[in-house]
Amino acid sequence: MDKLASFYVVPGYTFFYWGFSFPKKHYDEHIQFFDLKEGQLVRDIRIKIDGKFYPAKIRMARQNNSGKSKGRSDRLYPVRDVVQVFYDSKYDTLKALRKLFIYSYASTIDKSKPKLKELLEFIHLGNADFRIKPISQQTTDFDDMFRFMEDKNLFKFWKDKSLKTRSKEKIILNYSRKWLKADQVTKFKDRNNVIYLLYHSKLKNIYVGKANNLGSRVKAGQGRVGLKSDWDKFMWFELNPDYNMFLEELEHFLIKTFASILENNLDIEAIIDSKVTLVNRQLKR
Repeated sequence: MDKLASFYVVPGYTFFYWGFSFPKKHYDEHIQFFDLKEGQLVRDIRIKIDGKFYPAKIRMARQNNSGKSKGRSDRLYPVRDVVQVFYDSKYDTLKALRKLFIYSYASTIDKSKPKLKELLEFIHLGNADFRIKPISQQTTDFDDMFRFMEDKNLFKFWKDKSLKTRSKEKIILNYSRKWLKADQVTKFKDRNNVIYLLYHSKLKNIYVGKANNLGSRVKAGQGRVGLKSDWDKFMWFELNPDYNMFLEELEHFLIKTFASILENNLDIEAIIDSKVTLVNRQLKR
């Protein structure tokens, strides 16, 4: 079998956060094609979204639907294996799907069911490659604004009401209290609206950057223009999404601040003196 049968999916709430399950009639052919079995329940796949491939995984998962609570049944499929596509840790994949079906994403973010539904076809291209073909898409006058909000992670901020209440007056929501080792960067991959510092301790080089999402921008073993890939330490500062529009300005301010103190490549006069000490005695946390 070169290609598997395609099927249709209505993107709902879970589609935009972790993935979706296959229709039951397609389980067996996908289990056989990807050789899903005990000890090998997950396979890497790629999904073509709007002309570009993104990473995802296909898996066989066991669901236990038995019990007496609402929605459970001992008669129909009490325990069954289901086939799913998931991409909950694939930031770029999630972004691409949310922006492609921005109406469904915006209208289901509070777990509501929209009156108008969008529809996609999930098509197997061969091997481990699939394609998402929009069949029915809703357009509104607000789509560009919604895509902008998603780019700036404002939907996430709006949804997290407790976080908003707790840090309403803060500009910096959180930050690392010390220099961290490069291999720890994945622990903070979900930090959004971030100013970060990268440090190469052998070459004594420091780099200031910004990222809408830390994990998609900063990875151990990847350098920057002017900074070699074997940098070994980093710090991060997470900006309140209410002030996301100032992220680039804040980055530039910090670059200029560091340049006024350290040797630099920006033609900014610096105070070059290793004996200079920061004398502030308080740092608001």
